[in-house]
Amino acid sequence: MFDDFLQSYDVFQKRGVEDPLLEILRLFDLLSNGALRELDLSALKPKGIDLDYIAQRRKEGVPLEYILGAATFMGLTLSCSPDTLIPRQETELLVNIALDFIEKRQKSEEDVTVIDMGTGCGNTAVSLAMNSARAKILASDVCPAAVEVARRNVDKHDLQDRVLLFCGDLFSPFCGSEYQERIDVVVCNPPYMPTGSLSKLPREVIDHEPRLALDAGSYGVDFYRRLIADSLPILKPKGVLVFEIGAGQEKLVAKLLDKRKGYEDTGYFDDGSCIRVISTVKRADAKLN
Repeated sequence: MFDDFLQSYDVFQKRGVEDPLLEILRLFDLLSNGALRELDLSALKPKGIDLDYIAQRRKEGVPLEYILGAATFMGLTLSCSPDTLIPRQETELLVNIALDFIEKRQKSEEDVTVIDMGTGCGNTAVSLAMNSARAKILASDVCPAAVEVARRNVDKHDLQDRVLLFCGDLFSPFCGSEYQERIDVVVCNPPYMPTGSLSKLPREVIDHEPRLALDAGSYGVDFYRRLIADSLPILKPKGVLVFEIGAGQEKLVAKLLDKRKGYEDTGYFDDGSCIRVISTVKRADAKLN
């Protein structure tokens, strides 16, 4: 929606329309059957919204989500802080693909267990739980502060019985024998930015969002190497690993999967512009070491 709004504004501005912002607001209000005029902005005052403060913080480049302490994802309102990445719409593709795999496994498995690796604010874990009736989600993050934000979101949506939170580096919380080849699906939105490309990100991203959740080493594949290798001992035979990638990284990731030789039936999913998600199935005869 925001992209459409900005594109429309740009067209009106270039055409010399007087007060293009007002005209675009009126246009979108008409196209939405009056939805914009129904917005009750008086709700800002009871919530303690200080527009002067917000304007100043935005001038400083602080993302709105961090100023308000809230973000939206798949129709949910979630707590968000500078300790977590801001949930983005492109990650909805990852969640929807993971949900498809969960649904398929639930047809043959009474209980389905999912690990959400690098949960951040918990947007993926909460969305998976809200959209799958019985799946148990084990959500983990290396950052204790991020886990606490995720906990707030789990509590807010009353998912304490189906979303369990862990803190540790990658799969370290799941090293016990109770997890060995017990997981149906591993889902992950990992860091995938090459270190050298971080400086090219918008300032409000690189200056405010956690670098740990962005930086993936020289070629942007450091996290993939560990994720691909360390998922094998955890996944059941024929279990699924599904994860987000950066634009143009599918060939690098395909090479990593081929080198590991523990996966098959790899799928590539695009968002209309590029490959954004990869899924792959653990071979029944995969070697764990």
